[in-house]
Amino acid sequence: MKKVRAIVGLLLLILVVVIGLSYIQISLRKASAPPAPSRTPSLDAAPVRLYGLVEPLDREVFLGPQQPRRVERIFVQEGQEVAAGQVLCELEQKVERQALEVAKSRVTELEGRLNLVLDELNRVMPLSGQQALQVAAQRVRELEGRLDLVLDELKRKQPLSHTGAVAELEYSQKSLEAELVRKQIATATSQAVIEYSQKSLEAELLRRQIETARAEVELRSRELEILTLRSPIQGRLYKFDVRMGEQLTPQDYRRIVIGKEEKQVRLFVETFWLDKVRMGDIFQVQDADTMRNIGSGRVVAVSEYVGARDFRSEDSFERLDTKYAQVILRVGKAASVPLGKLVLCVRAGNHTANKPPD
Repeated sequence: MKKVRAIVGLLLLILVVVIGLSYIQISLRKASAPPAPSRTPSLDAAPVRLYGLVEPLDREVFLGPQQPRRVERIFVQEGQEVAAGQVLCELEQKVERQALEVAKSRVTELEGRLNLVLDELNRVMPLSGQQALQVAAQRVRELEGRLDLVLDELKRKQPLSHTGAVAELEYSQKSLEAELVRKQIATATSQAVIEYSQKSLEAELLRRQIETARAEVELRSRELEILTLRSPIQGRLYKFDVRMGEQLTPQDYRRIVIGKEEKQVRLFVETFWLDKVRMGDIFQVQDADTMRNIGSGRVVAVSEYVGARDFRSEDSFERLDTKYAQVILRVGKAASVPLGKLVLCVRAGNHTANKPPD
């Protein structure tokens, strides 16, 4: 009986050893076998998460003065709707207004002088086949009348001078007087023609001076106009950080921001994902800080250039040397979010021709 028990125990021991060796052999084979090939993930099915900044549709407009001036008058309030060309505020204009008044008075003075000269030029008389001023022509006519009298008297005294009834000296004086009057007539005629030419040249000079003075008035008016800040577009006055009496400089252009009421998001897409974002894709827009849902938007434009991004996100794996392309996401009208807000946009499903947001 003891021998049977010993044989059974031995057989059980051999069975256990055989089973252990088989298990070890199978385990070694599995450990030494090459790994099974992994399944390639689908990038089209991968979620696309992009960061972007909120801005007005077609971007915002910054407005600032061309030269430093003090604010004198304010006509609008931040947040209101403004029309194209509407006056927002006026800067100090005292010097420019005085310069404009001086330029206008100069034009008035020159126009008055021109009217006087033209009035004289309108009163002309023909003289020796040429035009002459009326006063100068009358002076010539007086000399010609005086010459006629002298010649008539000389004609009467000529026969008397041969008989001795009139002294030869008197007759010679009359002859010399007639010659003098002829020279005076020639001089007066030349002077009359010269005066007419001078008046004509003076009128032309005054016309050109008036043109120059009017150009100066236009220049002064433009200098005055640029001190009145007007809205270049129709839209909402998102920012108007201007106060009465403070100095406003050209570097303060970001203190006045105008844009359309509709919003868009400027997304920054890594070059690796650029071919995964296409026109018409729908994205859900979320607040990057609170993850609050803002709305949805549709891709309407994709840039054809890449560059650095001008802001940092909360992504701990973000690299500074990464190149980004810009994608414009048009957001629905119902979206209410401040400009410059950092948002997270998640693509809603695969590439689809979804309807644009309301």
